[in-house]
Amino acid sequence: MACAQCHYDGHASAANPSLIGSPTLQANPSAIVGIILHGQSGKSLVDGKPLGGIMPAQAYLTDPEIAAVVTYIRSQFAGISAEVTPAQVQQIRASPPRLSHD
Repeated sequence: MACAQCHYDGHASAANPSLIGSPTLQANPSAIVGIILHGQSGKSLVDGKPLGGIMPAQAYLTDPEIAAVVTYIRSQFAGISAEVTPAQVQQIRASPPRLSHD
């Protein structure tokens, strides 16, 4: 999948934050779904380190695909077993994008 091209096995790279223990993954799933759908760019501070990478929008993925990805990465990297459903993704997709994903 496209995620692995930048996020590898979940560890950080020079431009991409680690998924392991990520506060974004531990937050309400709407945050990560929004980032997948709309992308994210600009400087951010992650674990005290400045990052300036670009997360391109992945809105071409279907609601079931995004739900499966978010459920998987939250389970694997944040220890959250709650399933994210396609209906949740559909609702977030229908909402206007947030200006910030903090």
